[in-house]
Amino acid sequence: MVGAAVNQQVSIVSDSSIDLPRDELARAGIGIAPLQVAFSTEFFRDDALARPDFYARLKTEPRLPTIAAAMPADFLAAYRKAHERAEKVLCLINPFESCSTYTAAYSAAVVARRDDRIEVEVMNTGRALTGLAAMCLGASDMALRGASLGEIVAALEEATAQVNSYYAPATSEYLERDGRISLYEMNVGPLSGMLPLVRVWGRVAVVGKARTQAENVARVLDLAAEELAGAEAIVIVTHGANPEGAQALAARARERLQCARLLITELGPSAGAYCGKGTVGLGFCPSLQKVH
Repeated sequence: MVGAAVNQQVSIVSDSSIDLPRDELARAGIGIAPLQVAFSTEFFRDDALARPDFYARLKTEPRLPTIAAAMPADFLAAYRKAHERAEKVLCLINPFESCSTYTAAYSAAVVARRDDRIEVEVMNTGRALTGLAAMCLGASDMALRGASLGEIVAALEEATAQVNSYYAPATSEYLERDGRISLYEMNVGPLSGMLPLVRVWGRVAVVGKARTQAENVARVLDLAAEELAGAEAIVIVTHGANPEGAQALAARARERLQCARLLITELGPSAGAYCGKGTVGLGFCPSLQKVH
């Protein structure tokens, strides 16, 4: 281990589904293993696919792109780089739509322990995407303040019940193209003429519907306020090529929620493929320093 921050015992790794911008990843010292995105005729690593290009392609694709887990080799590279900052590595993931993410992260951890003597803990957080991004930021804040691996894991476990990710698409087109619309309608009834309210944990779930996106955005804020119950939180507003909508949601989030930090990000392929251009979303995690 070389170049570690003073007193930093743990470094955080995740995959690119958390959609944090590069400058924020650098500030927080979070390592990333990139997802893989397969369109009908082309294949990309997520870190080589600009968000505007993704949404432009999405509109004209004959089918939704396939989003695959990061490769074990990319997790291993992230672990090795993280080890330059701290003795131990904590990998925070959620196997979105499959178990392959955990398999890749864990198999890379085995190699890191065997070949590099790096202690890697892989934690399936039970939360995904934007909410997981907030968890990663909270964990990184604790790590930068010298918290131990056990302290960070305990704080994350305690906070999980108040972590969530909600998305308000501007259209139901992409969920319909997904081919599982009948499953989504089992929860909320017919979606014809309606816009879905999406929650993502380990998979996409439609948890509400409304005539307009604005109504769903208002519901997202109500749910966040209810679930956080006044707790100070890391709040992330995300968007699918809709910066104006994101700014408006961020302003309302500052009014409604106790934001220890508020960050705006661009929604990547994991949820963007299902929700589409124009989506706005909110992810949040109670401040782990307060929880712990």
